[in-house]
Formats: sequence, structure tokens, C-alpha cells
Amino acid sequence: MKYTLIKRNKSFKTTSNSDFVNWMRKTDLQNWEDNQDFMKGYAYRKSTFEKMDIRSDNVDVFVEDLQKNNLLKIESSKGLFGLL
Repeated sequence: MKYTLIKRNKSFKTTSNSDFVNWMRKTDLQNWEDNQDFMKGYAYRKSTFEKMDIRSDNVDVFVEDLQKNNLLKIESSKGLFGLL
């Protein structure tokens, strides 16, 4: 799957939400202890500065809320009509 952060136009190919959140954490300007710490901080920033509600309970609801808020697009990385 191809995960694309829409506003930043940055993509990461992976097969799991957990790997994607790990990538987001590692490319963030701040140092975070773990993915849970990162998701809480990210959700706080979006709530404070952009009035977006993003849950940080686990990586699946976090990614779901990124999509709902048009921050993330997930596409199949398969080629021609999903055959390749």
C-alpha cells in the first residue's frame, strides 16, 4: 500500500498502519519515545492549531482519522488494474 500525506506530498510504501506511523514518527522534527507518544502529540497539535479531532488510542483509529480529515490517502501499490 502507498500511504501519502496529502499536505506534505510525501509517500511511504508499507503493508501496515503500524509501520506507517513509525515512519511518521521518525520523520517528525521532534524526538518521540514511541508511536503512542507521537500519536498523542500529533493529535494534540492538530486539535490545537487546526481544530481536528484525531484519536490516538491505537494506530488503526489514528490512521482512520488521518484519512477522515483528508490528511492521508492510502492507495494500492499494485499496478495495472490490481493485477501486478
